[in-house]
Amino acid sequence: MSHCRWTLGLIAGCTLLVAGWVSQAQASPTAEQRAEIGAISTLMTKAANLFTNSKFKESGEAVKEVQQRIEKLAASGDEQVIAQLGAIHKRLTNAHALLELEGVALPELKPLTAAAPMPKPDPKGPLGTAPAATVPGEVSFTKQVVPILTARCGGCHVNKASGMFSMATYAALMKGPPAGLVIFKGDGKGSVLMEKIDDAEMPPNGNKLPVAEIEVLRKWINEGAKFDGPDPAANITALATAGAPAPMPNAPPMVQIATGKETVSFSKDIAPVLAANCTGCHGTNRPRENFSVNTFESLLKGGDAGVNILPGKPGDSLLIKKLKGTAADGQRMPLNQPALSDTVIAKFEKWIEEGAKFDGPDAKQPVGELAAITKALNSTHEQLSQDRAALALQHWALTLPGDEPARQETTNYLVLGNVGTNTLADIGQQAEALAPKVAEVFKAPADQPLVKGRLSLLVFKDRYGYSEFGKMVEKRTLPQPWRGHFKFSTVDAYAAVVVPKPGTSQDYPLQGMILQQLAGTYMASLGKGVPHWFAEGAGRVVASRLSANDPRVKAWDEAVPAVVSSMPASDSFLGGNMEAEAADVAAYSYVKHLMGDSRRFQALVDGLRKGGEFNKTFSEVYGGSPAQVTQLWVRKAATSKPTLSRAATPKK
Repeated sequence: MSHCRWTLGLIAGCTLLVAGWVSQAQASPTAEQRAEIGAISTLMTKAANLFTNSKFKESGEAVKEVQQRIEKLAASGDEQVIAQLGAIHKRLTNAHALLELEGVALPELKPLTAAAPMPKPDPKGPLGTAPAATVPGEVSFTKQVVPILTARCGGCHVNKASGMFSMATYAALMKGPPAGLVIFKGDGKGSVLMEKIDDAEMPPNGNKLPVAEIEVLRKWINEGAKFDGPDPAANITALATAGAPAPMPNAPPMVQIATGKETVSFSKDIAPVLAANCTGCHGTNRPRENFSVNTFESLLKGGDAGVNILPGKPGDSLLIKKLKGTAADGQRMPLNQPALSDTVIAKFEKWIEEGAKFDGPDAKQPVGELAAITKALNSTHEQLSQDRAALALQHWALTLPGDEPARQETTNYLVLGNVGTNTLADIGQQAEALAPKVAEVFKAPADQPLVKGRLSLLVFKDRYGYSEFGKMVEKRTLPQPWRGHFKFSTVDAYAAVVVPKPGTSQDYPLQGMILQQLAGTYMASLGKGVPHWFAEGAGRVVASRLSANDPRVKAWDEAVPAVVSSMPASDSFLGGNMEAEAADVAAYSYVKHLMGDSRRFQALVDGLRKGGEFNKTFSEVYGGSPAQVTQLWVRKAATSKPTLSRAATPKK
């Protein structure tokens, strides 16, 4: 049966595109009829997939529905509709045969009502006069036709056989798809290929061929579609004569950076719409028609239908036609969802009219991520606080579903926890009192929130909840010594901590833990590209300065020599190539070294606060890269304190 399944899978590949190639020279079906034909074809593909997965009964039910819908549609007697149903009916016939072998009973399949054959147009024209020749001399297939076919049709029909129609060789082109010929020798007007090109249905990207190229193809067919190469079975890409002029292919447009004068922003206006409405079908997981909008780069690249965006030409761009439902196939996008509003579509049109330019940091960045970051950057402190609060509640629900947390809000924090309302309120007050102290260390402006959008502080009564947070939210196992950590992005900022247990090995000042996370988050929020090692190191240094008698600090200091001595290189901890806690201990020691020169360190912080890029600002202040400066630190750090025994593993 493997052969049968392969056969049906091949049948499933015969999409509506085939039916499109064999339409007759009549008025096109209505939009409703085209939509129904497309739906029937999709259902036929579903039947094939069910068969491939050995779900024969379910496949049979889908085939029955296809059969009923075809008969209903064909009952109109419309010759054009019946012609387009021909390819699907052929698939249906094969499906009947295969399913019957599996014992599935199906109703009798009726033949389609034969459409009256269309007379071939007189190549000399309706009045018996020869059409005006626009191309001098006899057209050469290898020199003039091949370059056009490879450039305009190559992506779908030369490099592959979309719709089971290949133009890879002259012989394949003349044979056409299984549904029938597309070239009638001597008939440059009535050939299906030319009808599709004349009606701008092919290429399907909406970018109609130039008139000169159309006339070359028409004249070649009128002259008998002659072959002037050595082998009709040879791939046409090898037939093109060297040096022959070839039209430019529909290459994806280059990424153009916005000037700032545009009225529509991709990051602010377009990316959120794509992320919310399009990535379900056109994301990263087998995108429909191989067209992904997951990144700006993939959006410009297009898919099986070719390039979808023509900068400066919204009316000619397939993307706009799809959004409006005016493309040749009649389908409107998003598929099976409410149409985008006229206002939103107008923004897409304006964006393309203004050059389809990019105003984000990286054209390879997922549009959902780009949209979220852009929204956060353009939000007020209050708006961002609300968004982060919603994220914090989602994180908690994912971590401990059914365990409703107590909630406390302060100027600088949203505090959530399962430690009881009174305890949480006390923790919130303590945390709020620490914010001015952190601001003083780094000379932060007193008239601004320490962290825009506030810090979400998630307080867990035990290590279990904290561990679950790591698994469920961050998809990782948190190092066993850790009792708290922070994470900052433009969109989200949170710290997760475990309350200490007095009189046990898990006893430590909660204020020191909060100081560490708040200071680290603040440093991460400055400038551009602040690395984790720097923010974490700064957070630990602040905790060591402001948290009296914190046993964790002593453990960090004692661990430094052993950690540093075990590093392969002085900068090993910078790139995340070490065990997490050991790398953080090294970062603590290194940033402590940097902060020893308070003038330089403050210059670095001030530069970051002004929006500076971290590595560039660091090099300007310290006269070398972070990796280079580690060489001055590591020799001293390696011998600063006695080696920590394994039993005294430091806590985070």
